[in-house]
Amino acid sequence: MNTAPFTFDYQPGALHYGRGCVADVGDALADRGLSRALVVTGSNVAGNDELMGAVDDGLGDALVEVFAGTTPDKRVREAVRVADRADDVDADVLVPVGGGSSLDVATVASVLRARGADLDDVRAEVRDTGGIALPDDRGALTPTAPVPTTLAGADLSVIAGITVDLGDDVVSTSVGGAELMPASLWYDPALFETTPESVLAGSAMNGFDKALESLYSRHRTVVTDATAEHAVNYLVDGLPDMFDSKRAMDRAVAGVVLAQYGISRPGHMTINVVHAFGHGLRDAFGVQQGLAHAAVAPTVVRDLLDSDADTDRLLAAFDVDEAADAVAEIERVRDELGLPGRLRDVDGVTEDGLAAAAAATADDSLLDNAPDGYALDADAALALLRQAW
Repeated sequence: MNTAPFTFDYQPGALHYGRGCVADVGDALADRGLSRALVVTGSNVAGNDELMGAVDDGLGDALVEVFAGTTPDKRVREAVRVADRADDVDADVLVPVGGGSSLDVATVASVLRARGADLDDVRAEVRDTGGIALPDDRGALTPTAPVPTTLAGADLSVIAGITVDLGDDVVSTSVGGAELMPASLWYDPALFETTPESVLAGSAMNGFDKALESLYSRHRTVVTDATAEHAVNYLVDGLPDMFDSKRAMDRAVAGVVLAQYGISRPGHMTINVVHAFGHGLRDAFGVQQGLAHAAVAPTVVRDLLDSDADTDRLLAAFDVDEAADAVAEIERVRDELGLPGRLRDVDGVTEDGLAAAAAATADDSLLDNAPDGYALDADAALALLRQAW
């Protein structure tokens, strides 16, 4: 049992969950003194009339404009455009709708707006420091109120990732701080049902792995053990049938809320080895994270279970005693989601590029969150990728 001392400094935004809850978003923002909402989303989501109609109705008179220019690439120029548009319409709250890319772009836009930073400023800063700093006046940040419609579980976070084109290179960086936690979050299962099944399935594996990783991270606590274990229960039950059953979709969405609760805290994150592999595959091949996770998670988790790391809570979450049974459950969820079981089946991934993916994985900062008793270098990462191939 995990009885190690811990400090759990965690202040999430207000969590709103339930079918139809998005109808209350405008009133809830008004209660916070917020009345001018700029919706931040991508063009595909903006074209989803059922989803956007519900968001528009929920915001009511608070909706001032929809910015439909985010992309999965999460380029910093998108965040600069959002910040400029927020100034133009005098927005006092940003409402990202859709996946994690829109939330990250909106969060970075809040930072850049508060700092008055333009694209050249950000490029120079990233070139010099490698990251993006918070504003000196944290009170100048524009609050965010995300309406997620994918299951990646990237919403309850104090960190936002972004990519920056430096001319001679495109680099991934981030900005972080407790002040970046969303002010409120709106989890309406009916809205998730408007997302294309292929998109939702891919994102689901990412969210599922957040729960798994929290159960063996070196930064786990009894609090995250509890939420992550319940998340696994909800997700194992809900994900396989979520396209056919409202009950299953409700369980899946609730499970992802639990999966990310407490995983992103100032100075402490719980996502680790599987997500490092996801980043390595993204950097080497541009692979969507959910597909990367689907192909490598069983192999990586089996390696963790066979190591000296403390993985007892992961076995307990699946109610099994043997590593093989836990891995089989992960594979079952993946297969029922219709996701690829081998790297060779993921579009864009080549066997010749696995060494580059392994090197990027071994260099990923998320490995700092890996459990005690587990180490991974580039050679070991390559061996695991070849197994997953």
